[in-house]
Amino acid sequence: MLVSRLPTMRSGRAELVATATVVSGLVGTIVALVGAFTLPSDFLGLPGIGRDVGITVLFVVAVATQGMGYLLDYALLSAIGGGMQLGRNTIQAIVKLVLLVVLALTLARFGSLVIVASWAVANVVSIAAVIGLLMRQFPQPLRHVMPRLSALRGIHFAAAKHHMLNIALFTPFFAMPILANVILGSEQAAYLYATWQVAGFLFYVPIALATALFASGARDASTFVMEFRFTLRYALLICAAANVGVLLLGGWVLRIFGPDYAANGRIALIFMCLGGFGLIIKDHHVAIARVTETVGREAILVGALGLGELVGAAIGAWRGGLNGLGLGWLAAVALEALVCGPLVWRAYRGRLVITSGERGTAAEAGQG
Repeated sequence: MLVSRLPTMRSGRAELVATATVVSGLVGTIVALVGAFTLPSDFLGLPGIGRDVGITVLFVVAVATQGMGYLLDYALLSAIGGGMQLGRNTIQAIVKLVLLVVLALTLARFGSLVIVASWAVANVVSIAAVIGLLMRQFPQPLRHVMPRLSALRGIHFAAAKHHMLNIALFTPFFAMPILANVILGSEQAAYLYATWQVAGFLFYVPIALATALFASGARDASTFVMEFRFTLRYALLICAAANVGVLLLGGWVLRIFGPDYAANGRIALIFMCLGGFGLIIKDHHVAIARVTETVGREAILVGALGLGELVGAAIGAWRGGLNGLGLGWLAAVALEALVCGPLVWRAYRGRLVITSGERGTAAEAGQG
């Protein structure tokens, strides 16, 4: 929602972003608390959650800050371009990987606690770094950056739909290590988490390109089809190159965490990186839905597909351990590509009418 609204605003941007970020954090806090106190600790993979204050707070912070960071990414991309967004995600990824390397010896023992802690710390550090940079580059009076509910007037419903879509998109990524911990145990979950974070560098590419595509389409629908083709081609090309790199160097990269990580995670890493092709298709499908303002329906579809990812991974883990988890997840992502592929192909071939309600423009995508 912010991506389409911020470029048209002449004032009040900082106030809107601050308000939306706080609301996102509050919603994440409520969702996390409900999960912590109603779901079994074995399901969440966090012993003592809901009873131990420290563990519960850690989980809540991780969930809330993830939603806040995701919202900030969209706002930054729309308002000032992709540099700051890329910086935040780079900081987040580096902090998580550094913590994983430092705490690698404790992963097998503490498992999910280390996973959630590294997730929460990386979120907080990256958000704080971006806020500090923004305050230096774009100084604002304090009253202009204070959250005000009035800033959300008229966009509550649309913002809620976009937020639900965002939650549906990132839930599988953060639920996968917990699922591995529940089914496979803490030692295998540690191998999975390191592997999953390495693969996450690949997953970031389609998400970033699709987000940039939505930002561009929200500003000018007439250029959407051309940019859609560009981002789809380059995302697939980058994914192919990354898969070749993983095939040749994946074991060496995982060896940074220790020889056991390379021995246990190399095949699973290959499966997960192959899934990047399916994620590219899904994320471009999401970009179409955002630009054509069918976000509510897309949130339901993406939520169902995300559940399918977790079910596929769970069945695979139950039947074949860590490699089975990777293969089961890959099968689910392949199904996603089959579901989302027809619309993406129509858009690529120029057979869609792309409209932008915010700007009142339309582009007949029938050329080419």
